[in-house]
Amino acid sequence: MALDDEGSTQRIRGWRRLVRGLLFGVYLLANRLAKVRQDRAARPGMVVPSSDVFFLQVETAAAAQHVGGLVVFEPSDGEALSVDRVTDLVKGELAGLPRFRQRLAPPSRWRRQRWIDVAEIDWPRHISERRSADGLAGVRRIVAELAETPMPRDRPLWRIVMVREVEPGVSAMILLLHHAVADGIGTVIQALNLFRPRIELPGVRGSAPSRAQLLGATIAGLAQLATDGGAGGRLENLSARRDFATADLDLAAVRRAASSRGVRVTDVVLGLVADAVAVTHADVATRLRGRMRVAVPLMVRDSHAAAETNATAAVMVDVPLDGRPFDELVTEISRRTARLRTPSRAVASRFVMATGLRALPEPVARWFARTVYGRRFFHAIASNMPGPTQSLSMDEVTIASVYPILPLAPGSPLAVGALSWAGSLGIGLASDPVVFDAGVLAARMEHVLNVSPHRPDEREEQSRA
Repeated sequence: MALDDEGSTQRIRGWRRLVRGLLFGVYLLANRLAKVRQDRAARPGMVVPSSDVFFLQVETAAAAQHVGGLVVFEPSDGEALSVDRVTDLVKGELAGLPRFRQRLAPPSRWRRQRWIDVAEIDWPRHISERRSADGLAGVRRIVAELAETPMPRDRPLWRIVMVREVEPGVSAMILLLHHAVADGIGTVIQALNLFRPRIELPGVRGSAPSRAQLLGATIAGLAQLATDGGAGGRLENLSARRDFATADLDLAAVRRAASSRGVRVTDVVLGLVADAVAVTHADVATRLRGRMRVAVPLMVRDSHAAAETNATAAVMVDVPLDGRPFDELVTEISRRTARLRTPSRAVASRFVMATGLRALPEPVARWFARTVYGRRFFHAIASNMPGPTQSLSMDEVTIASVYPILPLAPGSPLAVGALSWAGSLGIGLASDPVVFDAGVLAARMEHVLNVSPHRPDEREEQSRA
């Protein structure tokens, strides 16, 4: 009996030591977490959100990650917008453009980078002037040149280039932001600070889902994403060079084309891209085995999302490159994109970008970003974005047209952005010229629907020749 009592006493003492050890471990962990929080609070600036730092992680010397727009102004009898005047306009709006006055803090291997305020903006490095030697074609070459060059990370990640002599009395503006600053719609929202009258884009902000809805959609969406698989055929021997072209479509005509086929405008845009690749680059269609996987960004921007962030989620769709008639092509694409209209994939993709990556150590998050973003999973990007429905101006100079500028993902040679703007659908095509001739793709896209407001007859005659 005495032995039993002694054994019980030892076991009790053992449990007490274990409990004390656990309590001491919890105490040390709590102190460590408190110190981490204090260190974070003591460090200047704000942590770059994981959905934004993603585009810092995937950027390479051969794949600069810029988003922006090419703005072409109406002919003006007055003086063109000067660099000094544009600088004054931006200075007057800095309160609503926080990333324009912030830069990235020096990087750390284990910590996400932070945005910190700059003491002074070196304005000539951010707002400059160029002259076009060949009209709008020369402007496009300037865009391609800028798209090839990564932005220095020791200063705010934006730039504006004013282009003179596009045509007699016509000037243009190129606005570029790093993708870590904003997505396509976020860039448009920030650019609107410089335009008049002041407007807010319709339909770009929605209500946040409840926790139960978010949980259910995330679980379902992660299962769907896991079954999407890789992109299939690959395109090798890509370059760091860039080509840029534009297409002009009448928005009402595009909407009629979508309505008459019972599809969405996004389906028509995807159809135009697939048709242009299949018809004008048959060798690429063959190398991709008649199927191109396209990453389609979807907006998940709620009412609390700031303009200076990425609030989109990418979902994948395979488009046929088999040369079928356009009506059949768009119908098939609409069938395939039906799953994109369910929110689960978008919610799951957003969860991974905004929450899942935040929980990973930086080296692991960096590896993940570089693994999933690019040619292993998709060949092209195509984004259809809403814009203002009314005509706008900048310093009383009317805007004629706007074309999105999207970056290429590493190893993916095509990015197409479509932006509705005051009755037009402006399309900007960025490509790796080793694989795609952006100008040839743009001409085909204009010809298919025959809705170019500028030179429909000329393009039609060229296609018949």
